[in-house]
Amino acid sequence: MSRSRMAYAVGLAVLGAPSAYAAKNLALEEVVVTAQKREQSAMTVPVTVDTFTNQDLENSGALTMEDIQAYIPGLKVGDGVRGGGTTQSSFIIRGIDSSNISTGGDPSVATFLDGVYLPRAAITVPFSDMERVEVLKGPQGTLFGRNAAAGVVSFIPNAPNLDETEGFITAKLGSYDLFRVEGMGNFPLTDSLALRVNLLHNQRGAVTENLGPASPDPGEQDNQFARLALLWEASDRLRMQFSYDIDQVDNGPQARMSISEEFATYPDPSERKLETDAIDGGETRDMQGFTGKLWYDINDITSMTLIGSYRAFETYNLQDEDATADESVYVDTNNIEDSDIAYFEAQFNVALDWADIVFGANYSIEDTYQQTALRFSYGTVLELASSVASLPPGLINSLIGGVVAGNYVTETMTNEGEFESYGLYTDFDFIVTDRLNIIAGLRYSNDDKTFSWDAPLSDFVVSQLIGENFFFNSDGYEVGSQSWDKITGRVVANYQVSDGAMAFASYSSGYKSGGYDSLNTGTREAPLSPEVVSNIELGVKGDFFDTKVRTQVALFQMIIDDRQEAIESRGPDDNGAVPTVINTDEDIQGVELTVDWLATESLRFGLIYTFREQESSREAYYNAQGDYIVADQLNVTSPQEYTLTADWSPQINYGLLFFHFDYIYEENTEPENEDHQEFFNEVNGYGDDTSLLNARVAWVTPSGAYEMAVWGKNLLNNDRVSQPGGLTGTDVGTYHVGIVDPLTYGVDFKLVF
Repeated sequence: MSRSRMAYAVGLAVLGAPSAYAAKNLALEEVVVTAQKREQSAMTVPVTVDTFTNQDLENSGALTMEDIQAYIPGLKVGDGVRGGGTTQSSFIIRGIDSSNISTGGDPSVATFLDGVYLPRAAITVPFSDMERVEVLKGPQGTLFGRNAAAGVVSFIPNAPNLDETEGFITAKLGSYDLFRVEGMGNFPLTDSLALRVNLLHNQRGAVTENLGPASPDPGEQDNQFARLALLWEASDRLRMQFSYDIDQVDNGPQARMSISEEFATYPDPSERKLETDAIDGGETRDMQGFTGKLWYDINDITSMTLIGSYRAFETYNLQDEDATADESVYVDTNNIEDSDIAYFEAQFNVALDWADIVFGANYSIEDTYQQTALRFSYGTVLELASSVASLPPGLINSLIGGVVAGNYVTETMTNEGEFESYGLYTDFDFIVTDRLNIIAGLRYSNDDKTFSWDAPLSDFVVSQLIGENFFFNSDGYEVGSQSWDKITGRVVANYQVSDGAMAFASYSSGYKSGGYDSLNTGTREAPLSPEVVSNIELGVKGDFFDTKVRTQVALFQMIIDDRQEAIESRGPDDNGAVPTVINTDEDIQGVELTVDWLATESLRFGLIYTFREQESSREAYYNAQGDYIVADQLNVTSPQEYTLTADWSPQINYGLLFFHFDYIYEENTEPENEDHQEFFNEVNGYGDDTSLLNARVAWVTPSGAYEMAVWGKNLLNNDRVSQPGGLTGTDVGTYHVGIVDPLTYGVDFKLVF
């Protein structure tokens, strides 16, 4: 559901209107979505779908999905306060997240850009000239297929416009040296040919102070994005579009602040000071994609869509794992990927008097290369030995650390994969009466995966003596191969309660193929089981009280068999904990609610709320401490979360004035989870709730050609930190945390032509 409450109002979507006064009304506008592979009003689609429009994105200052998660109920991005970075992020819908550590597995939320599937490391595309973002909750396997087990995130960029030459230039300047500039130009070249070009540059300094010797500073941002789209309307029946996008990311590593009293100089995260000595740290992505689309109206009732795409990217993500500048506990990790994917889809739509029918097929082939590297100092080995021998931290290093200083060990695990996937689908929307529709759909999906492991013996003297590495091991070059297939479907009853409101009941199923754990060669013989989801949902959406109130509410129960969950695990033959994927069963029940209230023509309020209860049945595993945990069941209640928004457009004599406010609250339940340790309570900010107040004030000239705004985020100076973690936290004591961004502020400028 569109929430243009996120600032300016409906009118700013037509900034070029002759009179800006026509844009004062904050009325609830209709938003057209393609959630069911055909254009429909968001308020008539019998699916829980939230949309974030171009205007919402601009008014929130959002650059990526992480910036809008608080405005979409049931959505999370990355690992809480820590985030997920650019290359290893993940989308979490209704509590179902995905392993983001292995190219051998797949996400549980499918991501699409302009109708084309995006691999895991490519999902963090920036919002440049984006028409809208659609977030579909629950299994969407019937129409979207691959990995849509928990939901779908779909990015829809603006298409070229044949009607007029138009464009804009925007600039965002803010604290911590924030500088973002974006430009778009749309050019009708002939009556049937149009070109649209958009460019974005974003740069921001670190929001924490790095007092360590390494650079770049953790948290620095530096990324560029460009897209070119060419539309040819060959005839009344035939249209074609070609697009090319390029994405360059050169960020600093993620900001990780040590809480170690033994090894860190600044163990209090509220000081926002950290020390990193990561050698060649940083996070980069070099990506480009080509997409061709064809639309053809075969006759008055049948149309066809063809899509072909190729995308390639390389990533580098070296992080400081010990989060200190103490060489005696030095550990870093690096994730390098080099992947490409080709995607094809053919779809047919048939519009009859008694039914709308969609059927089609899709095919993709993906080649992946991943190298996971772990580098540690000789001093770290001594600290691990101290831990095993129950000696005080730093004791052995104080005696012989000087002799081994400056020496490092690097272990690597290299994986290569070839993944082939195809699906066949059909979906019938039967018109039973003027008010009642019944929808039924089926899909057959097939996935074939070949995956390899290779972890050569390092040159570390101890490894040479014992014939194995400390962390990454394989029996030479190992290869696994397997296929999975599944039939999924949905049944939906959709009843139009009134002209402006509808209710629906649905049952749907979703599927994510089995796969392999890039760090666990044992999955060669025992691959990860497929993830199968079934979902029962009741929903109501519509405009009420003379279109003054718009609401969407959904009650759901999702049952997931063999969810692929990432944990930190230390097996009996391991010298430390490493990321590992296991299977769990989940039963999730919850409610999601969005409400917009148009109090007056110039005042609007919004509420976003979600609540979940979750039961998890986990298979036996070794935890990060090396303890064997028998199969158990966890009962979890999600934190209380809500977002309140307000928009006000008072009458003024010249131009338009808009005030936007939002308050984001999330209860902190981390002290209640299984990984909590008592000493975490001593960390400043740990256990604090998220409480963020954001505001923006904008003024638009009467012509709509110029816009200026001032904004501020985290105006309450919230200092919530994440739960302490880290690969060497348990064994060496180098736990670290992330922290929410501090108070930031800035100004925006926009020129529309």
